[in-house]
Amino acid sequence: KISMEIPPKGFVCLVGESGCGKSTIAALLTGVKKGYKGHIRVGDTELSQTSEAAIMEHMTLVNHNAYLFKGTVRENLRMAAPKATDAEMIRAIKDANVYDFLMSEDGLDTMIAEQGQNLSGGQRQRIALARALLHDTPMYIFDEATSNIDVESEEMIMETIHRLAGVKTVLLISHRLANVVDADKIYVMDKGKIKEAGTHAELMMRNGLYKSLYQSQRDLENLTAEQSREGLENLAVKGGAA
Repeated sequence: KISMEIPPKGFVCLVGESGCGKSTIAALLTGVKKGYKGHIRVGDTELSQTSEAAIMEHMTLVNHNAYLFKGTVRENLRMAAPKATDAEMIRAIKDANVYDFLMSEDGLDTMIAEQGQNLSGGQRQRIALARALLHDTPMYIFDEATSNIDVESEEMIMETIHRLAGVKTVLLISHRLANVVDADKIYVMDKGKIKEAGTHAELMMRNGLYKSLYQSQRDLENLTAEQSREGLENLAVKGGAA
């Protein structure tokens, strides 16, 4: 059984191990997956009674492999807002923390190869985020939007998500629990069910699944950081010996 409430202008997170059903929730909310049992309501309206166009006007999905088309940045951005002015697009790329990179290239006329192959994963994701911001819907769903990108880009995207949560309804689906600590509410999924719900502090006090996952990730990240430091120190010693 799934029971969730996402309040207006709130920052809600959905977490859990891979395969627990997080992305299925995103597919249901955006109308991609149909035929659900129970109720999914947007305000007082049942989602199954809502047209695809109305859903798209209400919410924007940003996933980990957002697609960029061959063409300029301007052309890619205008897919979300065909009438967007250059000033509005500049604002979006600034808000998505990709302005400096694009200005070092050809600005809005920067060419993007098919699927963004001429860009890094972080650059692709930040341009996709700028496009999503231009869509300007009341709700945003980020489905593992910071997966498989560099740490700097992840931090930039999370900064944008936190700002957005102050004025929009935001659902962040993430396997990395360090990104959900400041959420208004965290739902913890396990095998297709909501096992726990609360703030980070509340969930840590319960000594349940969330605390176990959080501590395991933190220990692994600390170990990886320590191994990286040792590797750099060994390189420095070898370099000095040479």
